[in-house]
Amino acid sequence: MASSPALARSRGAPPAPCRSRTRVSVSARASAQTASAVSVKEVGTFTVRGTVRKVNEDRFSTKADAAAPAGKPLAFAGVYDGHGGSAVAEWLESKLYGYVADKWSAANPQAAITAAFLAADKELLSTRGGFMGMGERGVGGSKCGATAATIVLYEANGQRRLLAANIGDARTLLIRGGAAIDLSEEHVPDKESERVRIEANNPNPKNPMVRYVGGTWRVGGLLALSRAFGDAYLKGSLQFEGVSQGYNNYGSGFGVVAEPYTVDMELTEEDTHIVLASDGLFAEEARGGGGGLDNDTVAELCTAGAASCGALAQTMAGAAQKVGSTDDVTVVVLRLK
Repeated sequence: MASSPALARSRGAPPAPCRSRTRVSVSARASAQTASAVSVKEVGTFTVRGTVRKVNEDRFSTKADAAAPAGKPLAFAGVYDGHGGSAVAEWLESKLYGYVADKWSAANPQAAITAAFLAADKELLSTRGGFMGMGERGVGGSKCGATAATIVLYEANGQRRLLAANIGDARTLLIRGGAAIDLSEEHVPDKESERVRIEANNPNPKNPMVRYVGGTWRVGGLLALSRAFGDAYLKGSLQFEGVSQGYNNYGSGFGVVAEPYTVDMELTEEDTHIVLASDGLFAEEARGGGGGLDNDTVAELCTAGAASCGALAQTMAGAAQKVGSTDDVTVVVLRLK
């Protein structure tokens, strides 16, 4: 992890009816001290089923507590892109923030959010109760999972600060001075660094854990993600984790983890919007889903002056589908100015 006072990073079929919501932040009811620290003027959301999908597996959540004490989360937002069903994404929608709030520390926010993600994933991987649940781990079943992009806005030492964390290919953009700053890192086996990380724990190098199947790299030849919540079938069994094999202390599983990439930074007067979105918004033709938008286009739409954040989120999703995105698209837009 490298860090600086301003920025710290950690590697670690037509559409169905849509959900759209715009609301004004409760910051107007906050004290002058809190409102001046981090003020979210408006939050808008929009989600739409992919044009070739039967069900929209994306979910999202937003929280705001403008009266929170200094150092505590003032706002939280998350986008969760489910696969193998929507159960994990739904669980994250309702429960992830509770883990973030429980583990939160303004003194070390990156460690706190990492601990929250890992604790949430441990719960998601628990064996289901009852006779029918014996032998199958994971909410929604062993092949259900989700990526995530989240942000926390907070105040510390008189600074307005933003913590972003993601696993998988969901993305967070900060619009500063009309330009997009990508606060995410894609966790996909296309990336050599992720393949190296996974294969470093392979007890049988002659049988690679990451294989090129169907035009892309996949963990176990199946999953085109290297980090995600859930996906118990590709994660280590807690019963066998750390059991040595020969002279090596290998763990079980295929190297899929829920350790996030994180960025902690001070906000400036040039920061106008924060955009969180599932990968369906973006052009990722190499992994399927068709076309989509690039970061610069998202920034241009934010600075074009849409009527509301909800309208802006809907415009982005519609534009992505117009240029060929076939995946579910979910967008959360926060306006800071």
